[in-house]
Amino acid sequence: MVKDLREDMPKLRYMFPTLTGYDSAPLREQAAYAGDDAAVGAAVGVPGLHELHGWFEGGVIGATYAMNDYPDEFYELIALISNHHIRQAEMLIAAKPDFLLLGASGMWTLSSPEIWRKTSLPTIQKITRMCRQAGIPSMLHCCGKERELVHVLATETDLDSVNPLEIPPMGDCDLAEIKKAYGASIALMGNLHTTNVMLRGSVEDVRAAARAAIDAAAEGGGFILSTGDQCGRDTPDANIRAMVETARAYGRY
Repeated sequence: MVKDLREDMPKLRYMFPTLTGYDSAPLREQAAYAGDDAAVGAAVGVPGLHELHGWFEGGVIGATYAMNDYPDEFYELIALISNHHIRQAEMLIAAKPDFLLLGASGMWTLSSPEIWRKTSLPTIQKITRMCRQAGIPSMLHCCGKERELVHVLATETDLDSVNPLEIPPMGDCDLAEIKKAYGASIALMGNLHTTNVMLRGSVEDVRAAARAAIDAAAEGGGFILSTGDQCGRDTPDANIRAMVETARAYGRY
């Protein structure tokens, strides 16, 4: 935990050793197990307040104070994290997964557009460009609010796909609206409500919500039916199966 960034910065530098190699065996093993039944990806992080909240005493508030009190040290830390993730991305791309996921939970919700552009966007632009050049699809996960974020991702990066496009109150996304605006330039993944539908809903609720999502975003292709963020621990297996079955039965066109 960082208590005083200026005082702790010399220690933090040791948290980012030079990465010199990797072992692709686990990825190969998973890909062989999945066969043609699944896409097997790898994940890399994105710097920003969403990532630093777990580093600082006081969480995102502590990180925000550090950003304003010690901007030189703060943005040095952002650069260290960015370079670390870019190096990870280089090695992951070399391992040739089916896709590369940029994980950034709460990235837009826990920041402001101005801060996000300084701390997160340059890394996203770099890694998605690397993926595009290597012919590996890139996907970005950003739970919470992301409607405005999708616009930036679709117009200022080389990202191929975005998820989970959560609906209110957890997020601010209307799947049909986003499909109409950006569906020609970026693939969409989502967005069945995590709790009301997947966790607490009936099998019929899941089927109805899955059909509605397909109707909203499937036209023209570029849509992956999924949950709006994740499945809680107690999500009934029957509900997960109902989502998959609906996609297979109703999602072909």
